[in-house]
Amino acid sequence: MAREEVRKQFRLAELLRPEIAELQPHQPIPGERQLAERFGVSRVTIRQALSLLQEDGTIYTVHGAGSFAAPARVTIQMKLLSFTEEMLNRGLVPSTKVLSAQLLETDDERAIEDSVVLAETAYRIQRLRLGGSEPMALEVCYIDASLAPELLKRDLTASLYKILELDFGHEIISADEHLSPVILNEEQAKLLNMKAGVPAFACHRIAYDMRGRVIESSISIRPGERWDYRYSVRI
Repeated sequence: MAREEVRKQFRLAELLRPEIAELQPHQPIPGERQLAERFGVSRVTIRQALSLLQEDGTIYTVHGAGSFAAPARVTIQMKLLSFTEEMLNRGLVPSTKVLSAQLLETDDERAIEDSVVLAETAYRIQRLRLGGSEPMALEVCYIDASLAPELLKRDLTASLYKILELDFGHEIISADEHLSPVILNEEQAKLLNMKAGVPAFACHRIAYDMRGRVIESSISIRPGERWDYRYSVRI
């Protein structure tokens, strides 16, 4: 099965899960045809997404009758937030300093930090993100240029997610993230007002719209002493 098709199935499952959680136990969910028309995908893709939801106990299926919301189980998931939202949740005033912004062509050196190639042309935007007056993150993001024509003419100190949604109609609703430990080099430390050699997190993110299309690929360097991550897990 093609990797893109598998990705669509997982994205659809993620989109449907919170909606199903709002239903009463044993309440029916929309049929395959209705969901296929809504999301603009094949019924085969919908069927596979529903299979994923059945496997994790979100729904159950009765042959000939359809699929239904399963009785709720306690699950806690991390919520997708932009940097701006993260700072506001902490009671800090977010601000941004744009360090560089350029259009990369196919032959240009591509994202060494992140192996995802978005398209033949992509914007590379490097920004310093602050909470209050303190540097909180050094961020590099890549955005498919075909999805946001003339993006570089916008105010890039604002939330890119809001710009993409309000100006170009691309709402980011899910993302894959992974964290890795790094040591700040001289350049990173200077920008973040830290000492070189101190530990930090590298937060890699690939963000998607409702159809599973990659909208943004980014890496954010975050000093360890200014960030902490908490997760709830279950068996």
